[in-house]
Amino acid sequence: MSLKQRLSFKKRKSGLGAQTEEGGSSASETTKYLNDEEIIPGPPAEGDMPTFFHIGSLAKQCLISGYKIGTWHIDCTTNVKDKVTLFSYGSGKPAFRNVWGGVGMRQKWGIFDMFQVWQTDNIMGAVGGRSKLVGGTANAMLWAIYNPRDGSGVKLQVYSGYEHSPIKFDLIIPVLNVPRFLGYALLHIAKNYLLAFRMDYNFRERAFDKHAICGGYYNGSTELGLKFEDFKDWRGSIFQRLGKRWAVAFKADLYTEQPKKFAVGGQYQINDNSLIKATVRDTGFLGLVYQLNLTENIGITYHVGLELKDPIKGEHRVGISCSLKA
Repeated sequence: MSLKQRLSFKKRKSGLGAQTEEGGSSASETTKYLNDEEIIPGPPAEGDMPTFFHIGSLAKQCLISGYKIGTWHIDCTTNVKDKVTLFSYGSGKPAFRNVWGGVGMRQKWGIFDMFQVWQTDNIMGAVGGRSKLVGGTANAMLWAIYNPRDGSGVKLQVYSGYEHSPIKFDLIIPVLNVPRFLGYALLHIAKNYLLAFRMDYNFRERAFDKHAICGGYYNGSTELGLKFEDFKDWRGSIFQRLGKRWAVAFKADLYTEQPKKFAVGGQYQINDNSLIKATVRDTGFLGLVYQLNLTENIGITYHVGLELKDPIKGEHRVGISCSLKA
C-alpha cells in the first residue's frame, strides 16, 4: 500500500490478516509509519502496484499481525457523505494512563484530500492530492504534527510518490523540525518478483539510520523474502500454503552481529470468514490468534499468549480488537 493510501484511508480489498502489528486503523497505521515501526500492509488496492512493505508480507501477517494488539483495541469508520469520512480509534491496557486513541475527519475535493486527526498525544493534519502524470500516478501531501506537551513545535513533512509500472517510489521529505528523510524505490521486475531499496537518512546526525536492499518472490502458494540491512545483516522469511486451508511460515535473522531472532508458526483457514493462527518466537513465547469477520463491515480479532517454559507463572497476554465500518 502506498503512503498516499495510508493517508487517504483508501478502501482496500477485504480479507483476513490485513492489519498492522497492533491491529490498528488506517490513521494509527500512519502514526506507526511516522514512528518507523514495522508495517504489515493489506493487499494493494485494485490497479495499484505493491510496495516495499509487501515483500514478505504474508509471513509477517501470519507471525506478527494480531499478537500485540494490547488488552483491547477498537476502530470505527463512518462515511457521512460520499466525500466526508469520520473515524475514531483507541487501544490500551486496564489502566487509564495507558489508554491511547484519537478521532479524525477526511474530506475530498476532486483530486485533493484533507485530513484532521486529534490524538491523545498530538494533533495531525494533512492536505494533498493524487493525479495521473506522464502515464503514471503521482501523489503529494503536506503532513503537519503538533504535540503541545513536548515543546518541539510544529513538525512538517511532505509525503510524495510516483508509480508507473514496473517502477514505484515513495518519499517522506522533512520540511520543519523533522531530521529524517525516508523513502524507498521498487522495481516489479516480473510477475512474481519484486526488488526494492529503502533508506532512512538522519540530517541531524549526517548519517544513515538504516538502509536495506531486499527481494521478494510470490507465485500464489510460496512466498520468499530476503533483506540485506546496513550492508551487514541478512534477514529472511518463508510463507508456504499447504492446500486451500493450511499454511506455515518462518521469519528469522540469517546473519547478524546481534543475537539472532526468529519466529515460526502457521495458520488454518476455518472458512471464508474465520482464521486461526499460532506462532512461537525465539524467546519461547507462544501466541494464538483468532480472526473473525462477522459481516463485511465488522471484524473481531482475539489473541492469547503465554511463556512455554513457565505456562503458569510466566508472562501472559490476552486481547481483543474490533473494527467497525459504516
